[in-house]
Amino acid sequence: MAASLRASSSLRSRLLSFSSGCSLCPWRLLLSSPVHSDAPHQTETLAFDEIQLSPEKPATATAFVLHGLLGSGRNWRSFSRALVSELRNRSPSDEWRMVLVDLRNHGRSAGIKGLGPPHNISTAAKDLADLVKARGWPWPDVVVGHSMGGKVALDFAESCSRGVYGDSANLPKQLWVLDSVPGQVETENSDGEVEQVLQTLASLPSSLPSRGLSTTCSALDFRSLFQNGSAVT
Repeated sequence: MAASLRASSSLRSRLLSFSSGCSLCPWRLLLSSPVHSDAPHQTETLAFDEIQLSPEKPATATAFVLHGLLGSGRNWRSFSRALVSELRNRSPSDEWRMVLVDLRNHGRSAGIKGLGPPHNISTAAKDLADLVKARGWPWPDVVVGHSMGGKVALDFAESCSRGVYGDSANLPKQLWVLDSVPGQVETENSDGEVEQVLQTLASLPSSLPSRGLSTTCSALDFRSLFQNGSAVT
C-alpha cells in the first residue's frame, strides 16, 4: 500500500512538472471549482465512474484510469480527485474528464452478463474500445494503468496503433503504466509472487458470496483472465 501511495504521489508530481513545461501537454487541467460528477454508470460493456469539474460542460479531453488485479475504479477516485485539484489552475480553458473503469470480472463489471469469454488481457482491452463506441465518446487522450491495468493499457494502445478497433480509433497521446513490466514476464525470471496469487485463486471454490450482498462473484472468472500464456505483474 505504501509503495502504491508513493507511486501515485510521484505520478502526480511528474504530471505537474511535465504540464508546467509544455503548453501542448494533454494533462493540462482544469478549472477552479470543486470536483463534481462522481456518479457511477453501468452499461452492457463496462461499469465506470466519471470525475469532472464541471459536468454540465462538454469535456475537451478524456483520461481512462485502469485499476489492478482484484481492484476496481473506485480505488483511484482519491488519486483522480487530487490530480484534478492540483492541476485545476494549469489551463482554465480545458475541461478534462477522468473515467475510472471497472475492468471485466472486477467491481460492478463482474455482474454484467454481456462480457463473455475469453477472459484475457486482449479482451479486457477490447472492452475499453467497445465502451468508447457504445457511449459515442472521443477516444481517450490519456490512459493510466496500474499493475494488471497497465497490461490492459499497453494492449489497448497497441491495438489502436494497428487498427484493430477500426479506422476511427486514435492512439492515446500519453500512456502511463504503473507497477507493471512491459512485455511478457518469463516464469524463470519471476520471484514467484504472481504465481502464488494465481495458485491461491485456483484453490478457491468456483463461487463465493459477495460481502453483505446476495449476489456472487466467480473465482473462475478471475483465474481465466490470466490464462493467456504469460504472467501478469
